[in-house]
Amino acid sequence: MLDPLGRAAELDRAYRTLCRGARFFASPAGQGAPPPEIAAPISHRHRSKWIGNGLRELDRFLHHLLDAVAHAHGLGAAPDQRNSANKLRALRATLGHGGDDHARLLALGGTRACLFHCDGILRSHAMATACWSGLGRSSTPPAPERGAMLIVVPADLRCVGHFYQGLAEDLVQRP
Repeated sequence: MLDPLGRAAELDRAYRTLCRGARFFASPAGQGAPPPEIAAPISHRHRSKWIGNGLRELDRFLHHLLDAVAHAHGLGAAPDQRNSANKLRALRATLGHGGDDHARLLALGGTRACLFHCDGILRSHAMATACWSGLGRSSTPPAPERGAMLIVVPADLRCVGHFYQGLAEDLVQRP
């Protein structure tokens, strides 16, 4: 079928961009670290900013994919909606799809802010809890206390990369 508006190409491009970004973020090369078996925890101020920026880019790629999915379904994009977690929830509701990623995406936003703007220093217990959840550590021991440095290890980055990869696959495979 002819696609005069280029919606299939837009969707494919946005999907591939998010998947490439997620794979890079999850890989040792994307982490800028040695192989996981010899890697030390990532805690330096510059590494915090670097990881925070990577999270921001993944969120931006997701934002573009959400617009492409909306276009593919004949819906308009929501340029006013700048929060990807809310945008995903609204799109899924409009399309009648389920999904429970809202809280994790919000937590990743908090993780990104902590890493980028606070140099990885946990300014409150709520921030620590959000960061812990955003990194996918909700089933591990409690989050560190206020004032502690958020230590991000390669396994955290792999977990986040896999999360975004899963979102991308879910968004394009649903009818």
